[in-house]
Amino acid sequence: MKLGVSTSCCYDWNFDDIYASAKDLGFQGLEIRRLGDSAYAPRMKPFLDSNIADTILRLSKVGLEIAMLSSSAVVGKEGLVTEALAEVKEYCKLAAKLDTKYIRVLAGTRPDDYDCDFDLVIETLTEMCDIAEQHDVSILVETNSIFSDVTLLKEALDLVARDNIGAVWDINYPYRLFDESPSTTVEILGDYIKYVHTKDSVSKGDDIEYRLMGHGDLPIGDVLRALKKRNYKGYLSFEWVPKWSSELVEPGIVMAQYAGYMQRELRKL
Repeated sequence: MKLGVSTSCCYDWNFDDIYASAKDLGFQGLEIRRLGDSAYAPRMKPFLDSNIADTILRLSKVGLEIAMLSSSAVVGKEGLVTEALAEVKEYCKLAAKLDTKYIRVLAGTRPDDYDCDFDLVIETLTEMCDIAEQHDVSILVETNSIFSDVTLLKEALDLVARDNIGAVWDINYPYRLFDESPSTTVEILGDYIKYVHTKDSVSKGDDIEYRLMGHGDLPIGDVLRALKKRNYKGYLSFEWVPKWSSELVEPGIVMAQYAGYMQRELRKL
């Protein structure tokens, strides 16, 4: 398994500092979610036509790849489908230039948005997969919103029935909302799991409070063992948003703590 980090952790850093820090800390891939004021990857400065060749060269020199492009495309809302399809088209073009295989999409507008049209999800994902196939890219649906229920997600992915459809397993939501063990999640989704979002948290009543790795009670070891048993060799990507912390925690410290913790856990396998 490989370690990745989302740019959401340090979105206000210079891109050069982001990839240099990622390399120094032992990460192998960057997940592009947000840079500066932009959450739309095709318009981010490093990926503009005038800069992308140099960006690819610099990443290659330090041995980093773009592991995934995390779009904001929402597939389960009638009024957002046209926008979502247009976004995925542009993301697919960028992914092809970067030799990136995965684009993340969402069922709802927020992790706790459960008002989604299941039939529309199937229809939209099918169309997205047709677009992505032209660029040798896969569409990955994250396990939040209505798809915190991974049994429902598997049903959706089975109905789409494309070779380039899969799942981003955010380890937080199926465990927190459905009390589902990691081994059960992996058994249900199986080879649909192409990418994993890792973080730690605790429950505070009806709320979720995010913590540094090992400071919450998510069963990280069980996650890793379940993935190893399935022979998963993809990314364990650190997803952290600074506003999650009630304390002022410098992004570099958070990233370093994650890398060190996960490297130790992986050595135990």
